[in-house]
Amino acid sequence: MNKLHELAQILSRHSFASEQIQPTLVPRLSIFHADRPTTRTPAVYHPLFCLVVSGRKQVFFGEKTSEYAPGDCFLVTVNLPVVGTILQALPETPYLSLCLDLHPTTLAEIAIRAPVVSSTTPGSNQGLQVGTATTEVIDAAFRLAQLLDNLQHVDVLAPLYEQELLYRLYVGPWGRSLLSASQANSRLSKVGRAIAWLHEHYTTDYTADELARIAGMSVSTMNRHFREITAMSPLEYQKCIRLQEARRLLTSQLTDVSSTGYAVGYSSPSQFNREYSRLFGESPGRHASRMRSAKE
Repeated sequence: MNKLHELAQILSRHSFASEQIQPTLVPRLSIFHADRPTTRTPAVYHPLFCLVVSGRKQVFFGEKTSEYAPGDCFLVTVNLPVVGTILQALPETPYLSLCLDLHPTTLAEIAIRAPVVSSTTPGSNQGLQVGTATTEVIDAAFRLAQLLDNLQHVDVLAPLYEQELLYRLYVGPWGRSLLSASQANSRLSKVGRAIAWLHEHYTTDYTADELARIAGMSVSTMNRHFREITAMSPLEYQKCIRLQEARRLLTSQLTDVSSTGYAVGYSSPSQFNREYSRLFGESPGRHASRMRSAKE
């Protein structure tokens, strides 16, 4: 039986179709399970590794678009606001992916003990990288997922299988990215400090000098590395966070359309409507109306 098919059976047994990431009883291991295609849905990816097991998905971040099919995997090394769409999923063949949160301490331990990683490869500084999983990576992910059927072994074997999976990634083309994620003073970590500030203060206006000071870089260096890592400028990044929070507010009906833009930091209603429509493919008013109809 194909290893991805076996892995899909395990993930199906331990998840349900919720279109949200679901934690498991194996530390840092989670599952995404959807049984139908979806419209554009916002999310913030945190540092993780993800292996697509079945179905197809498309993700937009900044000006980039990535599409994932079974056997594809992606690595996220900083918090990234994205918009995702499930392209292919059915109840009998759902979209399933296995996700493992990146643990800095574990990455640092591997970096100390593993061989020196290869030189920088194209795109290795980007915060989201996509590739095809090797047989070794799939096998390691399969062993980790099997623990969901044998929870009595989790305490002893989960740390070993997690290290094996991360090691397989580390000695491949993503080694440089994982090394940077484990280092507190790398350019990735410095940009990460600016990103964390933007998440906490997404409604706040700021100057380029202020954000560069938070990152511990010059303005030009921070702007260059920020765009290289996130595919966005800091201003574009903050805009994505604002729009995602606006969608959350409209979905939960905590505010009406007229006040939502102001609540997330917009001073111009027309700009809010325009940028919301561009990111999500529908106006905030249409989205709010659709949510109301769904709940009636």
